[in-house]
Formats: sequence, structure tokens, C-alpha cells
Amino acid sequence: MQEEQNQLLHKIQTLFFRFAMWFEIAMSLVIFAGVIAQLRFLPQYLTGTEALGFGGFLQYLLEMLIGLEIIMMLCRHDLDSIVEVMIFAVTRTLLIMHERSLGMLIGIVAIAVLFAIRKYLFLSGEEAAARRRYSDHIQKDQ
Repeated sequence: MQEEQNQLLHKIQTLFFRFAMWFEIAMSLVIFAGVIAQLRFLPQYLTGTEALGFGGFLQYLLEMLIGLEIIMMLCRHDLDSIVEVMIFAVTRTLLIMHERSLGMLIGIVAIAVLFAIRKYLFLSGEEAAARRRYSDHIQKDQ
């Protein structure tokens, strides 16, 4: 009886996981379609028919870039993607929103913290594999 309940629970968990995975893919496709649809407005920013100038152009490009980074974050499921999205979002805020000195300082500190997290607090897949090979090599020598 207990085994049957565990199997049923496992099937339900697997079903929810698959649904969540497909939902993430669908969300990624919607975001990608939105970015592609917005590309048609790019010439307006380049030709100057919009009165927003370079700041508007930069804001537009950074928003599309953040959208693409969110797609990558949804597809890759790693900490590096999340940190990259956060770096782009803070950078966009610093470049577009003309904050006062304190807001600018907080943004710069936030970017520095994100880069420190990226460099010191986690390993990329390649670095982790290299460390495993190195530790395996050391264990063989002992």
C-alpha cells in the first residue's frame, strides 16, 4: 500500500515537473515573440523620428537584451543566468534612470556585489568539472 502511494506521488511530481518545464518553454517563446515584434520599431529610434534621442534608443535596446537574457535564464536553469539578468537590469536602471548620487552609488554597489557573487561564490560547470578532475587526480596519487 505504501509503495503504491509512493509511486502515485512520484508520478504526480513528475507530471508537475513536466508541466512546469513546458510552461517555461511557452513563456520563453512568448517573450521571444515580443522581442521580435518590437524589433520593427528599431528603425524609428535610429532615424530620429522619435523624440526620445539616444537615451530612448539605449533604453529600448537594453529592454530587448533583458528579455533575451530572461529567455536564456528560463532555458538554462543556472545561477550564472540569474546573475546576468540582474546585472543587465541594474545596468539599465543606472544608464536610463537619471538617479541622484545615492541611487547611483547603490546601483554601482549592487553591480559590484553581483560580480563578486559571480566570481567568488559559485563555480561554472566547466570550473566544477575541472576541480573534480583535479581532486580525482590527487586522490589517485595518494
